[in-house]
Amino acid sequence: MTKSSEIILIVSVVCLFSLFGVIHAESEASSDHSQTHFKVDGKVYCDVCRTQFENRLSKPLSGAEVQLQCKNQTTDAITATVDGKTDEHGFYELLVERDHEDDICEMMLKKSPMDDCTEIPHERNAQESARITITNNNGIVDTTRHANPLFFLKKEASPECDEVFKELELLPEDISQS
Repeated sequence: MTKSSEIILIVSVVCLFSLFGVIHAESEASSDHSQTHFKVDGKVYCDVCRTQFENRLSKPLSGAEVQLQCKNQTTDAITATVDGKTDEHGFYELLVERDHEDDICEMMLKKSPMDDCTEIPHERNAQESARITITNNNGIVDTTRHANPLFFLKKEASPECDEVFKELELLPEDISQS
């Protein structure tokens, strides 16, 4: 056998084994598709400066109530609802059953544990919910999904916020217009 024939044989064997590996992985993924569980995690804080973004004065909220809700994209019917609470550091973890490829899923705020930090932002550009993709058919291998941080607004900005605004080179007017 010539040297080029040996190389062609070796390359062919490697390609064949690679093909078997891909076929096996796809069959495993399709058989596990209906039994998939996803973990959704995230953070909730009190926006004490009413900036609508996290800064050094933001306070993690322990005991904040959150909810994951999935709705069918076509019918708008609710397909899943999972409630949860944050831990002492303001973090939550929810377990979501099955793949929700045809759904729009969002993490939402439900209730704040702080009496003076209960306002859910509903203004333009404010983040009152965090959209989450809960499917294996999007190229993400891990079954943990990380939601963007959510926040409640304090009724009045804390006096220390002026220092934060200076550090960030923001004027109070810039905050109220965002």
